[in-house]
Amino acid sequence: MKPNCVKRLGLVVKKASMSHEEFVQHWFHVHAELCKKLPNMRRYSVNLVDRERFPEFGYDGFSELWFDSEAALVASLASPEGKTLLADLPNFTERIYPILSHEYHQIWS
Repeated sequence: MKPNCVKRLGLVVKKASMSHEEFVQHWFHVHAELCKKLPNMRRYSVNLVDRERFPEFGYDGFSELWFDSEAALVASLASPEGKTLLADLPNFTERIYPILSHEYHQIWS
């Protein structure tokens, strides 16, 4: 079975010196704008986690970047736009854990 797409998830821990509001402001208004410029990206989403409700999770949020193939993902991150995007991560994250997944749609509307 062939996957519908390849997805890069980035599990993010906010920079310790930032408030939650500063973290969200940077992610949504700086980093997300850089991410939207990636070539060949099909979809992009930012997911915030309520750490008070889910303290055991250990992450403040995660991103999802959809591509047609792993080769398209690798090329996108190697592009000038990708390098700029990755260089911005230390500006608002303490740590990021990237995960590559192959998505198989089960119910998709």
